[in-house]
Amino acid sequence: MEQNFRNELNQAIDFSSVLTQISAFSSFSCAKEKILNALPVFDKLEIQEQLNYAKEAIQFEQAGGLLSLSGANDISLPVSKASKQMTLTSKELISIYHFLTAVKQAKQSLDGSDYPELTNLAQSMDGCTRLMDSIISKIDLTGSVKEDATPALKSMHKALVDTRLALQSKSRQFLKKNSSKLMENMTTTVSGRVVVLVRAQDKNAFGGMIHGQSSSGLAYYVEPSSFVADNNEISSLMIRIEEEKKRICKELSMQVKKNALSLTSALETLTVIDVAFTKAKWAVRYDGCIPSLQSRDHSMYLEHAKHPLIDEKKVVCNTYELNDKQACLMISGPNMGGKTVTLKTIGLFVALAHAAFPVLCHKAILPFYQSMYFDIGDHQSIENNLSTFSSHISRLSHICQKSDENSFILLDEIGNGTDPLEGASLAVAILEYLISKRSTIITSTHYSQVKTYGKANDSVLVSSVEFNPETLKPTYKYIPGVSGASYAFHIAREYNLEESILERADFLKNENEKQTEKELEKLEKLQNDVLKQKERFNQLIEDAHRVQKEAYEKEKEIEKRKAQLDASYQEQLNEMLEKKKAEAKAILTVLRKEKTGKQHKQIEKMHELDLLNEHVEEVEDDKKEFKVGDYVKITGLNSHGEIVDIRRNEATVLTNGMKMKVKISKLEPMHKPQIKKATYKAHVESVSSRFPLELNLIGMRVEEGIAALDKYLDQAVVKHIKQVRIIHGMGTGALRTAVWKDLKKQPNVSKFNSAGPSEGGLGATIVILK
Repeated sequence: MEQNFRNELNQAIDFSSVLTQISAFSSFSCAKEKILNALPVFDKLEIQEQLNYAKEAIQFEQAGGLLSLSGANDISLPVSKASKQMTLTSKELISIYHFLTAVKQAKQSLDGSDYPELTNLAQSMDGCTRLMDSIISKIDLTGSVKEDATPALKSMHKALVDTRLALQSKSRQFLKKNSSKLMENMTTTVSGRVVVLVRAQDKNAFGGMIHGQSSSGLAYYVEPSSFVADNNEISSLMIRIEEEKKRICKELSMQVKKNALSLTSALETLTVIDVAFTKAKWAVRYDGCIPSLQSRDHSMYLEHAKHPLIDEKKVVCNTYELNDKQACLMISGPNMGGKTVTLKTIGLFVALAHAAFPVLCHKAILPFYQSMYFDIGDHQSIENNLSTFSSHISRLSHICQKSDENSFILLDEIGNGTDPLEGASLAVAILEYLISKRSTIITSTHYSQVKTYGKANDSVLVSSVEFNPETLKPTYKYIPGVSGASYAFHIAREYNLEESILERADFLKNENEKQTEKELEKLEKLQNDVLKQKERFNQLIEDAHRVQKEAYEKEKEIEKRKAQLDASYQEQLNEMLEKKKAEAKAILTVLRKEKTGKQHKQIEKMHELDLLNEHVEEVEDDKKEFKVGDYVKITGLNSHGEIVDIRRNEATVLTNGMKMKVKISKLEPMHKPQIKKATYKAHVESVSSRFPLELNLIGMRVEEGIAALDKYLDQAVVKHIKQVRIIHGMGTGALRTAVWKDLKKQPNVSKFNSAGPSEGGLGATIVILK
């Protein structure tokens, strides 16, 4: 039954294709699988709970919150194995550690009162801290048991290294001593044992064991007797090391078993959280909203709705509305005019809302339904010997029997596929029956009789999708209250049908039309003209609002730029003043030393002090004018004299028998001068250099990589970057380990974690900077 319903949804409204689009935003496989398997449910409390999670996730995303679930993975299989007392591999154990890291991140990110539903979810998860610590103390991030996981393992690894070094030393001495009897002056490995390639005639010259013959038959792989003891020791140590690793994994697997219930519960909860954020990311990306489901009446409102599978650049947004008295929305118009798209959009949004998903609207209010029925497309069946019309009627019969006042019904081209008069009459009768049951019906039709019935019935809203008769192309604009013409004659003329045929068809049409239908057509044309004028008026208002908004944004940008320039100017001014103060201090120091010296040296130094102000204009509150002959006092000097010459803003003063050039601003009487801000043009880069948000260390040695990392992080801090990605690859794990060790020492690093599956996995690290 469930699969039949799923097939019906997929065929009628492309439900699975939309779910696939949404699932692309998930962080790990469990959430993706849950979304792909979603279906409308008819438990309002369950739907509302899931919608509340998605609503808070949207608010979190819009507020700029950061929730990284990198490391999240499906641990159900390893947890199940551990519960059955099976020993997990080191790779499976580290996958559990990565999952618990994601749990920890979720708990940290969702720890507050702003998002109560999600916070309660996140905090309900057991982070299994002891298990995390146990795993990471013995397993490295690449999924290998650490060499120092236990004292015994550490000792065995040391012994293995020492034995290999001893064997290398012996092999070098052996090669040097017996080079004439060897085919190659080097050792090789056969079945894990170090051997040499010896000439055939000397194969028994060194004792030991023969491990095989070369392909040419001219040489043998020989393990000299001097190698045997070390080779045996190496083999023994490797076996003991593997046994110790298995013991460690078994011990950790027992801890996983003890935490199996907590891990399973956390997996379910983290899946719910990721599903909520998947929905939120999709809604934010495509400008969607959380629908509101109401049970008070049958009214429906979808504002600025758009179908998610249509190209964003081409999709036309429309608003669909039914009041409580209107049980049926009837859409008419020509073929290829957009009727089916309208039906599918409304049907899809109803199904998505009842599956607890956002919808691509600015606002969505829908009735809560307890059943859904669809009849779209060709359902003919060769197997059951059903024609298109037979299949159509079979489905309509089933819908009429099962539907009630809480049913949503979608019918495309009702009554189509048979004699037009009979089909139209049957369509009217079916609609009357379904309306009497208070079901919600969304339908389309070509039949004039059906449209006439709809126009005369208050329970039916007759609408259309606009079609341009000049271009013979649909505009996809939804027009409520106006039925659409078929434009059959226009389309036939475009395809060069004989004009005489078209004229005859037009005559027959006019003969058969009733007067009421002609009046109805005139009324609809008039109503359509009024709607177009209203649309143009609304467009003008929208343009005015847009211009006002652009002006406001421009004003804010100018204010921001002015603030930046003021700050830059103030910084430069402060630097200049500090520099001038330092120069003035140096001159004053010289003046003090020259206290007993000649007066003309003092005057020269004072002149230098005066020149420090050559880039700073001074302004008086009340500017006074001086003329030749005025007797003035020189500010800053215990000197006075007579002005003998004035040129521009500089005066020559005769003082103590010497002529001295002084700026007029330095002469008394006058108000105390004030420093006027000099006009500095702050240099603002027209285009800021783009800082890379990731650093690729692959191919570098550890020392090179760490040096590049430190330099990159310093630049990121200067650029105020908050998050970067470090790509180090998997490899032996040495570079990754060194990167993590270096990040722990960085004072500017807030936190760091392995990247998610779509961001590089264990081959990359996400770094959050302070």
